[in-house]
Amino acid sequence: MTKVQSGKVGRLLLALFVIFLFFLIGCRSQIPEATNETEPVTLSLQVDGTSYNLTTTAATVRELLDEAGITLNDADEVEPPLFTPLAGQNGLEVAITRVSESVEIIPESIPFQRKIVRNEAMSADDPPRIVQAGKAGLQEKTVRIVYRDGIEAERWITQITIVEEAKDEIIMIGIGAARDNVAFTGQLAYISDGAAVILRGLTAFPEQIETGGALDGRVFRLNPTGSHLLFTRISSGTVGFSNSLWVISVQRGSQPQPLGVENVLWAGWNPTATDEIAYTTANSTSLPPGWEANNDLWLGQIPANRNTPFTPERIIEAYPATYGWWGGNYAWSPDGRTIAYSYADEVGLIDTRPLTADRQRSLLQSFTEFNTRSDWVWVPTLSWSPDGRFLAFPQHSGSDPEAVEFDSWVADARTGVTARYLPQSGMWARLNWSPAADNAQIAFLRAVNPLQSQQSSYTLWLMDQDGSNARQIYPPPGENSFFPREQQFMAWGPDGRQIAFIFNDALHLLDLDSGETRRITQDDAVASHPAWAPYGRGLTGDPIEFPEEEDLPLPRRDS
Repeated sequence: MTKVQSGKVGRLLLALFVIFLFFLIGCRSQIPEATNETEPVTLSLQVDGTSYNLTTTAATVRELLDEAGITLNDADEVEPPLFTPLAGQNGLEVAITRVSESVEIIPESIPFQRKIVRNEAMSADDPPRIVQAGKAGLQEKTVRIVYRDGIEAERWITQITIVEEAKDEIIMIGIGAARDNVAFTGQLAYISDGAAVILRGLTAFPEQIETGGALDGRVFRLNPTGSHLLFTRISSGTVGFSNSLWVISVQRGSQPQPLGVENVLWAGWNPTATDEIAYTTANSTSLPPGWEANNDLWLGQIPANRNTPFTPERIIEAYPATYGWWGGNYAWSPDGRTIAYSYADEVGLIDTRPLTADRQRSLLQSFTEFNTRSDWVWVPTLSWSPDGRFLAFPQHSGSDPEAVEFDSWVADARTGVTARYLPQSGMWARLNWSPAADNAQIAFLRAVNPLQSQQSSYTLWLMDQDGSNARQIYPPPGENSFFPREQQFMAWGPDGRQIAFIFNDALHLLDLDSGETRRITQDDAVASHPAWAPYGRGLTGDPIEFPEEEDLPLPRRDS
């Protein structure tokens, strides 16, 4: 190729390259450029009582409020939340609730209570005397009030300050009774400021039983004939929970006999024997409540000779119960064969002589435990009918562990059928079946305010064993009452016509035939734990025997 031809080719290629560049530039100019603009959305905004329809390109609710010039306070509520994206949210409703608070101090009157004081020096016909006039008190409630959009929505009491205490009205009435003319059947023992006292058929001559140390009240029981007293004594030189189990004849001049058992939570006599007991133990700890229950169960016969060692048999090693560290309650059946038990969420039976191991325990009733939010546990108390067929007990109701709802129930120990006796009777109902099999009745405590039954005062009631004919027997309606929380606050007399009970820390005796109640203890000592004998076998003196091969008809709802 000549130089001329070569030059023409080069110019042609250059021209083609320039044309290609112009083509590319033209194509590029036709490609639309990307934009960062957001598609506008239409929504509504409700604030300060006004609704606005807005069109915005804001990315989030926070940006929308900034764009609209809305200022938020710390407590204001925004729905939906500030971080919610707005893209594609046409028709969204954004609402702002203005929240504010105020504190008010509201004075309130505290009503005074009326207390009745009974005076044996006054006749029952004497008019009541006002010993102290009642006076209302004053308290101030600090209330936190929450407003939403200017309207009160919540009100909380944050503090109550007592400015002036209420002054009770005290009225003295006459009962026209002398202490030295109260007679009863059997022997009645009780604890007076840590000492054991016994009354032998008359209230005029209380005698102190020399137990050799202070009693803690864990165990204080007369045997069926009333010849011996089983009790626990505070161990000397110890701090916290620590006691020992003892027995003593109630004959004058008797000496207490140690049984060599420490840290006892419960113990009771076999109602068909004069020398057999059952008990359960715990370990002493430095943590509240001071013990950890073993949830065991022991049986043993008290040796007739004090030089013979007490050799009990453990029939239950341990039981994994709910809140088991507190322990349970127990009650020996009138036939001496079965021991009822209760824990925080169950009531059942224990056969003391089962044919097989799987027949030893039987569940009667399970329920939701009550959460006390403290270092104590609520456990049902137990009471047998005199024929040993039925078991009465209070029960926590519902499924909420913190609900203060307690009913009283009865269970058929043979069939396992249970039924509610009394709705909302209170957590300290303390049902007690009378010993009279032919005309059995049930005495029980009933909460004055069942919705606050833990702190409520209680009154003593009586009803027929089928739950009918319930009536208040003490104190008279309209009077304040203070009964102790212990299970052993009362005891039935042998004939089922008299009741001994503790009221305002004093021992009282109620005669059901006359309806008359008399205060037995007159000093300032705190009385507690009345125990009355004879009962069970002690009423007849005839032992009840069971063949070894006999099988009890326990309900088989659980093993």
